[in-house]
Amino acid sequence: MARIIEPDLNFVKGVIDAGGDTLKKCYQCATCAVVCPLSTNENPFPRKQMILAQWGMKEQIARDPSIWLCHQCSDCTAYCPRGARPGDVLAAIRSMAIREYAEPKILWSLYNNPAGLIVLFGVALVVVLAAILAANHGMPELEVPVKFSHGLFHGFLPVLYVDAIFLPVAGFAALIAIRGIANMWKQFTTGLDIPEAYKPTTMEMITRYIIPTFKEILDHERFKKCGVNYERFNGHRYLLYAFIVLFVVTNIVFIGADFLGFHTPWPLWNPVKIFANLGAVILIYGSVLLIQNRKAREAEGNLSGSYADWFLLYLILFIGITGLGAEILRILGLRLAYAVYIFHLMCVFVLFLGLPFSKFAHLLYRSTVMVYDRYVTDVRARMETSAPAATVVEEAAAAGEESSEEAAAEEGQQEAQ
Repeated sequence: MARIIEPDLNFVKGVIDAGGDTLKKCYQCATCAVVCPLSTNENPFPRKQMILAQWGMKEQIARDPSIWLCHQCSDCTAYCPRGARPGDVLAAIRSMAIREYAEPKILWSLYNNPAGLIVLFGVALVVVLAAILAANHGMPELEVPVKFSHGLFHGFLPVLYVDAIFLPVAGFAALIAIRGIANMWKQFTTGLDIPEAYKPTTMEMITRYIIPTFKEILDHERFKKCGVNYERFNGHRYLLYAFIVLFVVTNIVFIGADFLGFHTPWPLWNPVKIFANLGAVILIYGSVLLIQNRKAREAEGNLSGSYADWFLLYLILFIGITGLGAEILRILGLRLAYAVYIFHLMCVFVLFLGLPFSKFAHLLYRSTVMVYDRYVTDVRARMETSAPAATVVEEAAAAGEESSEEAAAEEGQQEAQ
């Protein structure tokens, strides 16, 4: 019986509008799947994903974890005879996937549209100013030279009010992120009828798949394989390490100031302070490397411009510059320190809130897919050693694809009748 494919033209248009404007240039030569250093014999990409996108098969590509395993290293683009830029197409598809996982979607629109920049920073400014007014019962006195005690800036914005800004924002972002990850995992595992004997316990899931994935991410093993764009490996790794350092330092300061009474600022020779400044420097350096790398790739024609990418890179850069700058200006006793510190808090606010909505969401979803990939690969290997027949994972995946295609065919026939 002939199968009728009803393409989702809105999906195709969305991919093109989101940065995959070269989608139609692909003529399925398979060069991309051959040269991709991350593509495997068992799971080749991005050729399959390119044709699914061309055909507008939204549901099939949404269930495909390979769109997240792509690290957009541009090897495929460098060797594509048609200039189709498969990496850009998959990046556009990932952006649309983030939109599906995000709620409310208006926030995704704000983070992926230049017009949203004014709204996001406007809201951040209102929140920060409200905290300052609440802390001082009105407009504070901007002391010169800058003095501080029991807070970052004395009589300006105590740590308690900083916590009042960011704890709710971080909590909200975390809830949305957890919901998105749960939906993604359910989407990928639906139809995988794995026998109970092969289903891991929670502890096994952590020790067997999550921890090894975390080690792989720390080492950036997949980025190392991207030969054409190896320089991106360094900048990306520096950013990751900087975020880890600053995350640890922030939590130490949070516990020390709020629960143990060791109020900031701490001396410059304090180990925590040293690590914080080191993290800021690494953050700035990594951001500059990635910005330079992206400009070079665009100039060479190996990458198309993406607002979401540029927005995140410059946001991270400004966080590092304003954080370090506020400290230096405060030490010098300049009133400008107050304005720079306010802008720093605004940038951090926008970054925190954007975790499930911006390009920053790759940190969540790509990591989740890497865990899933390790999980399915391991189960497949274990089952192959115990049974010569096709694995349950493969059979379930194939059955899921066939059932969805048959349902689409039946729906198309009913519409035709």
